[in-house]
Amino acid sequence: MASVTPVKRAHGYAWRVQARDEHRKMRQETFFGEDAETVERAARAFGRLVDRVGITEASRIRDERTRSAGRGVPTLAEWIETYLDASTGILRGVTDGTRDGYRRAVAAYITPRLGEMPVDAIGEDDVNSWLTWLEAQPSSRRAGQKIAPKTVRNHHGLLSQILTAAAARGLRTGNPARGAKITRGRRQGMTILSLGEFATLLHFIPEQWKPLVIWQAGTGMRWGETTALTWGDIDREHRPMLVRIDKAWQKPERGSGRVLGPPKTERGNRTISVPDALVAQLGTPGRGDELVFPSSRGTPMWSGSFWERVWTPAVKAANDAQACSEAGLTPLGKRPSVKDLRHCHASWLIAEGRPLTYIQRRLGHEKITTTSDTYGHLLPDALEGDAATVQLVMGTILPTIEAPEQIGA
Repeated sequence: MASVTPVKRAHGYAWRVQARDEHRKMRQETFFGEDAETVERAARAFGRLVDRVGITEASRIRDERTRSAGRGVPTLAEWIETYLDASTGILRGVTDGTRDGYRRAVAAYITPRLGEMPVDAIGEDDVNSWLTWLEAQPSSRRAGQKIAPKTVRNHHGLLSQILTAAAARGLRTGNPARGAKITRGRRQGMTILSLGEFATLLHFIPEQWKPLVIWQAGTGMRWGETTALTWGDIDREHRPMLVRIDKAWQKPERGSGRVLGPPKTERGNRTISVPDALVAQLGTPGRGDELVFPSSRGTPMWSGSFWERVWTPAVKAANDAQACSEAGLTPLGKRPSVKDLRHCHASWLIAEGRPLTYIQRRLGHEKITTTSDTYGHLLPDALEGDAATVQLVMGTILPTIEAPEQIGA
């Protein structure tokens, strides 16, 4: 912790900030001025910066700010406020909810390390140092784990677009965040359930919510699409029945709750076919404009509430040996997320031989590469073909076996 103390002077006011540097050597910076409140405020602000980045880095930032002051260059924090201010028109095409999300991300992960620096003084070394710090931060969602690589990429992308906008307006030259190397973390894999495993999990889902879980697994729709579905979106007259997907819940507008917007991608606007039985399990239909899956209070469903009150207890019970034994079931041995129901849907279709192009359109993927990159490893033909090719190429050196049972004998 930095020590921030007043210093006696014959004229004016002074405050001193002291702290040990990375070599454990005591260093200090002194602030002078004629206004007591201004000097103290500057010293305490510097002390907080020292606590965040160390006195060596804080002193460098102070020097950079002194050099930039005469040129009227804003700090990164000041520029970000301008960038995110809707009235400036710099950041367009986003909702107020998205804008607020950017503000939260900036406050938590960008300005604590870079906010005090003049926007034109940030270089590649500063960005790399920031990335190293960012990758070491704890996850806000997974206790005991570090921030996810995808989240790091998202925050890096936000910083990059902020610096690009600054360069476009002549506040700096180039964008040092572009091309920065991000440590590749282990990608969290999807959890695929067999139909039997899904039935085990479904057993522990409360009756009220079983139709929703079955629908998610039976359609592969995104959560925001499913919870925005209205009865009028289901065409019961057509055979097979059709579901029109043309809206999804978006991030909330400031002070107005969630709003409906288009699906995640352009191809997210789609129509899928569903079996009659999948629709029948929903029960008696409501008015065309009523939600198919409202909350217990009749309002739009929140994913966080569902996860906490319904999903997590069910997954826990499905992995509990005693609870499963009492129900005559085998413990799941897996901890799927709600999103994994979408992955299950795709895997079940692949297992039945449905082409990836059909699955792409059904899931609303913008590109076929998204579908193939995500699910291509599940294709039975690919797996069998790979094994056959290895056997063909290495046949002369592999041992000859009469039956698979001989392996490991």
